Amino acid sequence: MFKGIKNIFSEIFKGRKINTFLIFFFVSFMLWTLIKLSNTYTDTIKMNVTYTNLSDDKILLGSQENIVEAQVKTTGFRMLRQKFFKSTVEVDLKKVNKFKEAETFYVLADDAINKHLYQETEILKVSPDTLFFKLGKNKTKEVPVVHQLALAFEKGYNLYDSLRIEPKTITISGPEDIVDAQKVVFTEIKQIEAINKDIELDVKLLKNDSLQRLTYNTEKVKAIAKVDKFTEGKLNIPLQVTNLPKGYSIKLFPKEVTVTFTANISDFDQITENDFSIFCDYKEVENTEASFLIPKLGKLPPKVKTYRIDTKKVNFLIKK
Repeated sequence: MFKGIKNIFSEIFKGRKINTFLIFFFVSFMLWTLIKLSNTYTDTIKMNVTYTNLSDDKILLGSQENIVEAQVKTTGFRMLRQKFFKSTVEVDLKKVNKFKEAETFYVLADDAINKHLYQETEILKVSPDTLFFKLGKNKTKEVPVVHQLALAFEKGYNLYDSLRIEPKTITISGPEDIVDAQKVVFTEIKQIEAINKDIELDVKLLKNDSLQRLTYNTEKVKAIAKVDKFTEGKLNIPLQVTNLPKGYSIKLFPKEVTVTFTANISDFDQITENDFSIFCDYKEVENTEASFLIPKLGKLPPKVKTYRIDTKKVNFLIKK
């Protein structure tokens, strides 16, 4: 039996007979397809929703429907075209209906999608059947930018002056309530290692989930700073005494203290002992049995980065 079936197929596919069979099969398939596509079918199609003609001073609040599903009845040809060439439903915000609630509007989904369907297509059901949305006031304001950069310098290097962000402020736009609540905009968190030259880099601005509806006039800012080598120095600074009672004299041991400081090399030679002042406040030990005073900083040169007073205690002798 199997041998007989094999012989039949061998005869069919000999020579030109295979071409005749394929042509017959193709024509039959095309006729069957055309007949099927001419019939009427019911199916569901999906359509994307876009909102147009939104005025500059308004903004859509909350979440809007981005897809509508329509159950339609039409021929197979039109159904096939509708599925392959998906339409977009455009909601013209200048032609919407006002709802009872203030600033709430709606449009009937049937009306919105009807013009985007092919002729002789019947809409049976639309989900959702009504598109609701709320319009709010679009607000703009300027807010300062706060950086979140951590700087780590190579040994012997430091900032010559402070790190600055350019621009210092940016313009944000969006729903009024979100804009009002936003006081600053933060940069990304970033660690910069082994710094030994001037800083100039682009830094992205953060926008967390709660700020996604805000628009920034720029997505990044520049972090700029001058970097210089710094060195350590020591100076002997004469001590002063404040709040000494009238008619009393005081002797200090020692009369001056050593201050160790760091400064940029380019500024180092300009720093002298006259730029510092160190004092002891007698009022702190008055009416006590203390035998020493604590030296404190009174004046510090702005170009000094760090300092320490090496002498921690100063002995004194007071007499009337």
